[in-house]
Amino acid sequence: DDGEEELVEPPKRTNKLFTVCSFILVVEMCERLCYYTLQGSQRNFLEDAGGQGEDRGMQASTAFSVSACWSMLSYLSCMLGGYLADNRLGRYRTILYFAAVYVLGVLIVACSAIPDLMESSFGVPLYLLGAFVFVALGTGAIKPNVMNFGADQYDTEDPEEEVQQKAFFSYFYLTINVGVVFAMGFTVNLATSGSSTASAGTGYFKSYCIAAGAMLMALICFALGTPRYTGKDRVTRRPMASVLWQHMRHAAKKSLAGKLCVLAWALIPTYMAIVLTGSLLGSIAWLSSTLTWLGMGLAFLSCALLISLHQRSDFLEPLPPQAEATQAITTADVRGAFNCVPTIICINVGFNIPYNAMNNAYPAQACQMDTRLLGQQLNGSFFSLGDAFAIILLVPIYEKLLFPALRRYYGHPLSRTTKYVVGFSLAIAANLSAAIIEHIRRSKSTGSAPDFVLCPQELIGTASCRDGFLLSKCSPGASIPMTRMSAFWTAIPMFLTGAGEILVNPVVYQYVFEQAPAPLRSLVQALNLVAAGSISNAITAALSPLVPENLNDGHLVYFYYINCIVALIALLLFLSLKESTAAPPAQREGSVRASLLASTDRSASLVAVPASRVVSLIAN
Repeated sequence: DDGEEELVEPPKRTNKLFTVCSFILVVEMCERLCYYTLQGSQRNFLEDAGGQGEDRGMQASTAFSVSACWSMLSYLSCMLGGYLADNRLGRYRTILYFAAVYVLGVLIVACSAIPDLMESSFGVPLYLLGAFVFVALGTGAIKPNVMNFGADQYDTEDPEEEVQQKAFFSYFYLTINVGVVFAMGFTVNLATSGSSTASAGTGYFKSYCIAAGAMLMALICFALGTPRYTGKDRVTRRPMASVLWQHMRHAAKKSLAGKLCVLAWALIPTYMAIVLTGSLLGSIAWLSSTLTWLGMGLAFLSCALLISLHQRSDFLEPLPPQAEATQAITTADVRGAFNCVPTIICINVGFNIPYNAMNNAYPAQACQMDTRLLGQQLNGSFFSLGDAFAIILLVPIYEKLLFPALRRYYGHPLSRTTKYVVGFSLAIAANLSAAIIEHIRRSKSTGSAPDFVLCPQELIGTASCRDGFLLSKCSPGASIPMTRMSAFWTAIPMFLTGAGEILVNPVVYQYVFEQAPAPLRSLVQALNLVAAGSISNAITAALSPLVPENLNDGHLVYFYYINCIVALIALLLFLSLKESTAAPPAQREGSVRASLLASTDRSASLVAVPASRVVSLIAN
């Protein structure tokens, strides 16, 4: 009444983390739960399915190889997911459509685990259809896009939303860990809980039904959030791959180096197809072995050519004027992208070959040790939690204590190369420690008086025991006795692997972000994933003949030694390279925080992430 205007406080804004991005975080949590449930039990399923009795299933080396090939395909399909999101469907529709594909795949996998069907000749083919076609496509399309789509919901020009976006990245990491811990701590153990020499039991079916239910819940939650999302129809058409191909084809017409370049890149899908074929033909031992070794030879040849040719990509000449004029990407950009390849190959392939032992070799070793906890047998994959524990424990120690102390002592941050060397050393130490553990375990398991775990009184006369010894439920056919040595010893190589992973994976992600030309950064980052997950697993699959059916009858240590040799050669090769681009001498000390995403889930990485978003991951 007195003419004064009443001041009205602006309405309190809601946090998009809870009102919008919670729907997206559910997708990531459930997808990780599902993926690691399958990965952690896949080798066991393949060894248990397709028959009855203890002679059922694939041989251990074949199951090992097939499992590595599944990881190879899952990472390779990330290229498809990134392409569809950027050029065809947009991130929203890519996630929605392929989450449905993922659900279908896990439902097929669950059906293959129905006991009667699992024991039939249809069990394994049905499982391979669900896992290798539908799940591999689904996970590859979802993983590169979920984090980015969630980050897209925030307006980084708004200071309040920029702060919320940083919180989103932390919660994204948390949901990854929730999914991983639930899978490795519960569903993977449930899968082999009913296995015995008589049958595989119902554990796989129960476990995969939980995984399918989780993925169905993810799809429903994501769809329910549709009205709240922004940028659902955003598509950025980027002819990146075609520009690279045009330059390679032009170079092939001009020089021998250009022809070898085309050959080296063409060998990648070739040797992956050969290794996959060899793995699936495991029943024909000589043919399978020949194909897998041939595939590994071609993989090493391809890597050697790529490293040699792309130290300097000067053989890539400018396109003819009429072609160059239509492209926003220059020849200098193309050369800069290819110049990243030697480091990507040396670091990613060299590190991830010993890293991959965590997926199959370490769990197989644990399965012939005493896996019991509180009277219940655990699956060997349970001990992979040692890797996650290392990441959770050591990231703050590295970032808050170790790196600042070393910076004060030396007067500058640790160089990227130093972190690579230490990370590789830890991965090699992990394999060597596993070899030492295996030497001790095997010495206790052979001879006239093997030191096996005695069968508990209540299980004597059941299919869980033989000759007075307790059989491991996660060994091939649940038919091998457990050595009287705690499987928790395998947490040592798992922990060392995680400690090294923090120093390598996020660091090479940052290298690509800083060195790759901006117009081609997302494509080079996708290649980074292919090298880490696909090329390395193709080589790991080819090494499967070194994994014996019964570790007491063979020498698993040879597998570990070869891993160490390959890693050492790759590291020395990297150190000998003449860098074709001027890399920054030191990495920002806070960049290890990128491992919160990169180390636990390499494929939920920085493919097609805008610069501002990567900086918020790396520098804050």
